[in-house]
Amino acid sequence: MGHEERVQVSSELERDRTGLVDRIVAEVYAEVPAYRALHGSQLAEVRAITGWLVTRSMELWVRDTARLPPGDVERLRGIGRARAADGRSIGAVVRAHRVGSAAAVRILREQAGDRLDAADVFALSELWLASIDQISESLTTGHAEAAEQLDADRERARRALLDDLLIGRQASQGAIRDRARTLGTTPPDPAVLVVAEPARDPAERGRTLAEGVTVSVGMELLAEAATASSDPMVTTRSGRVVVLTGADDAERVTGAVVERGWHGCVLEPRGLTDLSAAYRLADGALEAAPPHALGPDGLLREADACVIALLNGGAVAPATVRRAVLGPLLARDNRHLLETLRVYFREGVATTAADSLHVHAQTLRYRLRRVRELTGHDPHRPWPRFVLETACAIAP
Repeated sequence: MGHEERVQVSSELERDRTGLVDRIVAEVYAEVPAYRALHGSQLAEVRAITGWLVTRSMELWVRDTARLPPGDVERLRGIGRARAADGRSIGAVVRAHRVGSAAAVRILREQAGDRLDAADVFALSELWLASIDQISESLTTGHAEAAEQLDADRERARRALLDDLLIGRQASQGAIRDRARTLGTTPPDPAVLVVAEPARDPAERGRTLAEGVTVSVGMELLAEAATASSDPMVTTRSGRVVVLTGADDAERVTGAVVERGWHGCVLEPRGLTDLSAAYRLADGALEAAPPHALGPDGLLREADACVIALLNGGAVAPATVRRAVLGPLLARDNRHLLETLRVYFREGVATTAADSLHVHAQTLRYRLRRVRELTGHDPHRPWPRFVLETACAIAP
């Protein structure tokens, strides 16, 4: 078959272009399950792309050209980017083009009948192999480009949501839920707030952290934490990393902070609408805490942050400090432990406190151990003792 015959076969197929496209699309739907869910404008787009590729293939075959020109390659990249935007997997898209190309070649062969000679078959096969390779590569490249951009955009949007929660701009539970649904995320609620920074020399205390950590460092921290059950969120504020995570993953996140040798403040789980006050509490604690307030792991907890806020005129109520520090000791069954602690602080010596309470010294020491177990604060160590004594001083 010469050039004129190829033109004739191509013209015959073009005259019944609608029927040809219908047959190709039908095979794609039969072979690629993901395409059966398409509808409306998506179906029209599939048909338009199929028609364009059929026409271009015929033109290339007639001209005995085996490769798509740069303009077509760029258009295919655009198609790949669009498929990433609408959520279609690149595997399904590439498979659909392979199935469609094979169907087009088979239909062309049927249409041409005996008019195809060896050169025509070879040219058609070469065109199909080369073009499907270009199509796959172009679609994949475009899809990857768009997916990367979409991931970056989504992460920026998630970060913006967390920023708004931290400054109190998003204070309605309904608005938070709607915005999270739009982003396709499920923020942990209640959530643990972790604010962390690289350890600083005490002489630098009070220095503005304008050149602090970046968001990428925060993402690395989350990756190290390998959170499993929650959908954590991360941002940076005032040069510190701020992580919002579920209670189940909080230990992993704080473990990653400790592993890096950083300092941080970890607050108890609370609702998303309370994050603004929580962030101010944690950030202020890190800014004002004396070096010896940091635990052996370099972390401040809720009780530490509350006492620091109270000392520095922060917006924390005495009742909040009492609950955060003394917690279980305020229960009726543990009131004897709270009274023991008060007497111990008043007397200053365990034996004298035991005499005052009319109990054996060993009993008093046992009660102080129970205080440490229930509150996490050891009354024999300087900072935990100060935290406990402050709370006892304002407890009713």
